[in-house]
Amino acid sequence: MLQYKYRLRRSSDLERVRREGDVWRHPFIVFLACKNEQLDESRFAFVASRRVGNAVQRNRIRRLMREAIRQHLDDIHPEWDCILIARPQILQANFAEVETAVLQLLRRAKLLRVVKRTEEEQHNPLS
Repeated sequence: MLQYKYRLRRSSDLERVRREGDVWRHPFIVFLACKNEQLDESRFAFVASRRVGNAVQRNRIRRLMREAIRQHLDDIHPEWDCILIARPQILQANFAEVETAVLQLLRRAKLLRVVKRTEEEQHNPLS
């Protein structure tokens, strides 16, 4: 479960991201991001409209996107408000594909930190 402090909840915040934010597109997800220097962490909203599917499918897709973000919170730069909007093609995707799409979008938006690997990890091909 994504902690409450990482959730973008207020409609005024969502509107600000939609109005002022930059947009990156993937066949599964549309990603919007806007800088928010007032906070020490990034916040996220997950949107799946009725075009994506019925309520069960929309909830599943939102859970997949939330989990993909949750697993990589430590790698994401702070001070950003982001919206992930599901596209209908995402229904055929499994979690690994959704996670890959989210990471690609974060990379394109330059929101992923460069993770320094330790010497041991660099020499160990299994890590």
